[in-house]
Amino acid sequence: ADPALSTETVARAVGLSRRYLNALLLESGRTFAERVLELRLQKACAMLSDVRNDATKVSDIALAAGFNDVSYFNRRFRVRFGASPTQYRGG
Repeated sequence: ADPALSTETVARAVGLSRRYLNALLLESGRTFAERVLELRLQKACAMLSDVRNDATKVSDIALAAGFNDVSYFNRRFRVRFGASPTQYRGG
């Protein structure tokens, strides 16, 4: 959920070079940024689906999932899931 997450940070944490980490990720067919975006969207989706978060604002969920910009989150969520976060939630 850290908005400042980078390949450098992850590579350092797992003891790999940034270049090698990027090469490994590309083998899976996705860039680092694409993978992080997907994980953040999945986290937001899970939070929106959880009834314990019904009172939580969509903007707070976006921030908790690692998005700095709520309008960017809304656009990417709609592209990925075919509905706005509010529509997805059912409200």
